Amino acid sequence: MTAKELMKQCEAEEKELKFREFSSETALAIGMALIEEAKKRDNKICIDIAIAGRRLFHYSSDGNAVSNDIMIERKKKTAMHTGHSSLWAHYMLEDCGMNIKEKWALEPSEYAQVGGAFPIRLENCQTVIGTITCSGFNHEQDHSIIIDVKNLSRNRKFVPAIFRFYKNILKSKKTRS
Repeated sequence: MTAKELMKQCEAEEKELKFREFSSETALAIGMALIEEAKKRDNKICIDIAIAGRRLFHYSSDGNAVSNDIMIERKKKTAMHTGHSSLWAHYMLEDCGMNIKEKWALEPSEYAQVGGAFPIRLENCQTVIGTITCSGFNHEQDHSIIIDVKNLSRNRKFVPAIFRFYKNILKSKKTRS
């Protein structure tokens, strides 16, 4: 696929994957599902979910490098600046043959031109209100894990995953006692 076609794919995902509402509980559920999915994929992950400048969820797997937290911030800023996923920005820049500084006069040390930040939009509202951001896989997989978990939430497989996660925590606490 060309960069332009991949941009269109990202735009379709953004249009399709909107929320009726988004609360701290939503962020917690999505964050926990992302952790579980990363474990299934046998990979460390750093996750950040923020709305209107408020961090609602943050997690970093044991052994993760600090660079993942730094990359999270850079990806979030790109998504908020463009109003699209940071993967969309990556393909957009590839399509026009420019880098982030040339196109938008943004500092590459502060903004990332790689995937992993996905915009949070509410249904009936075009404005981006926040981001779901992952770092730990390659940048396209950072993007796709968010899409996969969001698709699970639409298919109602999402909530049971959260309960399994909490059930495992409770089991581990009981065995320590």
